[in-house]
Amino acid sequence: MNPLEGLRTVDSEIIALAEDEYAAAAETAGIEVREIHTAAEAAEASLLLDEVWNVDATGTNVFEPSLIIAFAHAGNYVSAAYSLDEPDVMIGVTIGFFGQPLGTVMHSHIAGVRHQNIGRGAGSAMKLHQRLWCLNLGLTEMTWTFDPLVARNAYFNFQRLGVRMIDYLEDFYGQMRDGVNSGQASDRMLVSWRLDQPGGISPATADGAFECLRADTHGEPLVCEVPKEATAVSLDIPSDIETLRGQDAALAGRWRLALRDSLTALIADGWVLDTCLKGGTYVLHHP
Repeated sequence: MNPLEGLRTVDSEIIALAEDEYAAAAETAGIEVREIHTAAEAAEASLLLDEVWNVDATGTNVFEPSLIIAFAHAGNYVSAAYSLDEPDVMIGVTIGFFGQPLGTVMHSHIAGVRHQNIGRGAGSAMKLHQRLWCLNLGLTEMTWTFDPLVARNAYFNFQRLGVRMIDYLEDFYGQMRDGVNSGQASDRMLVSWRLDQPGGISPATADGAFECLRADTHGEPLVCEVPKEATAVSLDIPSDIETLRGQDAALAGRWRLALRDSLTALIADGWVLDTCLKGGTYVLHHP
């Protein structure tokens, strides 16, 4: 069933290219991505997401099985990745829903891969499957939020997919109770990915950019005032904020505030976020 039947179509050549890109990524990762529909599949998906987000025994769920079923039954995107070596073993889950304006946008709410399967390319294949699903329905834009302090996600989003920043959302979800986000402000960056255009961007560097945010000799965030003549600036973040949270939550919190204050001030002053380099360096320019 196509819940958006008749609204718009995407050029068949674009869809064919998206099919090839997904197939290649899935083969490299050794996975198959399938839509899920049954209560048993939803229960397994819910448990997987709880595992990824390190939910404890308090009764909190990242995503209730009943809600997963409701999303799928209403025609939204609900899928799981399975290892080709073990076709019945679920290793990842992605869930999205239709956004406004209806018929053009998918909001990808959550995506997770089991920790032991990170690094094999499953996340990339899952995203490309979601893009293909959207294009087949005539959707040409996907949005999502992510924690801008997680360097590997920022790099993947900007360098591999070629997203653009839409907004910085301060403490977007409020206090979260899962093991990954508990005790930290839930700042998120909202990004947009054009699905009918080539992915990725040209290689970028921070050469010549003024270091607006960096770590001092003690690992503390150091914010510097941007000189008037600067045309490009860089914002460094920890390369592994999740490990830092476990070792020093207070320091991780100071990095949260430093990035929030620096980035939002720059955006308000007209700066444009270009990309995030591998290891955690945001690069901005002033038009």
